[in-house]
Amino acid sequence: MLTVAVARAVRRGVERALRRTDAERHVVVVVATLAFYAAAAAGLVVALSIGGVNLGVLIGSLGLGAVALGFALQDIVSNFSAGIVLLLEHPFTEGDHIAIPDAEGEVEEIRVRATRLRAPDGELVIVPNKLLFTQVLTNGSAAMRRRVEIPLRVPYGQDLARGREVLLATAAEVDGVGDDPAPRLLTDDLGQDRRRLRLVFWVDVRRHDAGQVRSELLDRAEERLRAAGISIGPSSAEG
Repeated sequence: MLTVAVARAVRRGVERALRRTDAERHVVVVVATLAFYAAAAAGLVVALSIGGVNLGVLIGSLGLGAVALGFALQDIVSNFSAGIVLLLEHPFTEGDHIAIPDAEGEVEEIRVRATRLRAPDGELVIVPNKLLFTQVLTNGSAAMRRRVEIPLRVPYGQDLARGREVLLATAAEVDGVGDDPAPRLLTDDLGQDRRRLRLVFWVDVRRHDAGQVRSELLDRAEERLRAAGISIGPSSAEG
C-alpha cells in the first residue's frame, strides 16, 4: 500500500537524519517509530478524504467499535507505551544482564513491544515490555563494581592468623580483585567444631567477569593454603 510505503520511507529518513546527529540508538528507535505511525495515520486520513469519506460521520459511527477495539488491544497498547518509556529512560541497554521475578538473561534487543533476553542456559526469552516496566527489575550490569562474598570454614586448631594472611595476600594478587576497598576476611559464626568466615572483595564488572575472578581466587587460595599446611575450605550457606 502506498501509505505504508510512504510511512516506511519517512521512518528510514528520520533514522538516517538522527544517526548523522550522533543520537543514541534508543532515541533513534523511538522517534523513527513515532514518525512511522504518524505518517501512516496522516496517509490514511488523506486517502479517506480523497475517497470522499466524511471523516466526522465515520468517526461517530465507529465510536463504539473503537472503544471495543481499544479494550481488545489494551495489552498491545500498554506494551507499546511501556516500550517507548523504556527506550527513553533506558534503565538497561543491550548487553546488560537483567532479572525480573519471572525472567533473567542478557539483553539482546530492545523492541517497542517486547525485549529479547538470552537466558543463562542459552534459551531465548521474549519479555513483554509491560512486565519490565511494572515489575521490580534488577540490572546486574548497571553498577561499575560488584561485591563478591566467599563463605569459608576453618576447623579449630588451625593457624587462623596465618590463614588470614595467606587468603588476603592471595586475593590481592588476583587480577580483577579491587583494592579500594581492599579485600576483607570477616568472622561470621563460631560453631562447635569450626569457625565460619566470609571473604569479601569487589570486582570491576566492566573489565572482569566476577565469576571467573572468584574461581581463580579459590584455585590460588587452595594451593597457597595447602602449601602452608592450613585447612580452610569453602562453606555452604547452611554449614
